[in-house]
Amino acid sequence: MADRTVSVRLTATVDGFTAAMAKAQASAEKLGAGVQKASQTQSWKTASTGLIAFGAAAVGAAGLAISKFSEFDQAMSQVKATGDDARANIDGLTEAAQKWGAETKYSATEAAGGIESLLKAGVSATDVIGGGLEGALSLAATGNLGVADSAEVAATAMTQFGLAGSDIPHIADLIAAGAGKAQGEVSDMAMALKQSGLVASQFGLSIEETTGTLAAFASAGLIGSDAGTSFKTMLLRMSNPSAEAKTKMEELGIAAYDASGNFVGITDLAGQLKDKLADLPQAQRDAALATIFGNDAIRAANVLYEQGADGIQGWIDQVNDAGYAAESAAIKQDNLAGDLEKLGGAFDTLLTKAGEGSAGGLR
Repeated sequence: MADRTVSVRLTATVDGFTAAMAKAQASAEKLGAGVQKASQTQSWKTASTGLIAFGAAAVGAAGLAISKFSEFDQAMSQVKATGDDARANIDGLTEAAQKWGAETKYSATEAAGGIESLLKAGVSATDVIGGGLEGALSLAATGNLGVADSAEVAATAMTQFGLAGSDIPHIADLIAAGAGKAQGEVSDMAMALKQSGLVASQFGLSIEETTGTLAAFASAGLIGSDAGTSFKTMLLRMSNPSAEAKTKMEELGIAAYDASGNFVGITDLAGQLKDKLADLPQAQRDAALATIFGNDAIRAANVLYEQGADGIQGWIDQVNDAGYAAESAAIKQDNLAGDLEKLGGAFDTLLTKAGEGSAGGLR
């Protein structure tokens, strides 16, 4: 019911503004004729005062619309500059920017900035139009990020894990769920993923496993860049252990690689740590973790030990929540402030469209 109410309010406001703009433009065109006619009468002084005031308002509204369109037009020029794919699909990209600018709290110009970031990261125009932009906007709204920043976060993760542009909505869901179901913010999860994603991918971990593990870290207070760095360092220590670490792992029966030389996986490693270290006195367990993982990675390793295989798998399952980003964004904006933000985005986009018609004769 709340969504219908907002929709009605937005529609009424948009329709009213459109009519007002049309009337203002027509009035502005007649202003000169009106002034000339009034000047030929004895009531020129009185008439001119009213006409000037009304004309100033009309010209001001038209000027604001033209200014908004100018900003949007410039942003779309940046989009076109990204390459042939953008130029070949510029009409669809323009429509997408205006559509989501009208339906979200973000303006069409902000949406255009998100489109540019996605395209520059290698997302095809088709994938941007088909859901990539919507995913980036949902992530931005739930994480209180700028649209371009959100698009960059999602696109970076896409590149790190060798995913396609069509996966952007799924990436947004993973990052939003990882932040929303543990400690920290979307920006913290994004930074953790940025620091660790490439190495995790090289170890054969999926983005679901990586974000799930980072969420487990966040639940223990290990967030942001610290979480990503600790995770990355822990994995690298597994691939090239010191002689002392290798001896300790063999002594405890911990193996990071299988007989084929492949990483055993994050849940398997967590399970081994839980099984092999559980019976040790705390002092010996802490010493063993420090020997194997070093000071920089011991925090991440300790979370794996505490969680075990079941705990880590549980977090992986939790973050793999389809539709979480959009749902979370909708919940966070289901209030008066959110309604006003959506109205602002729609109003800004309407000004942009109105300005497009008025700006035609200026170039």
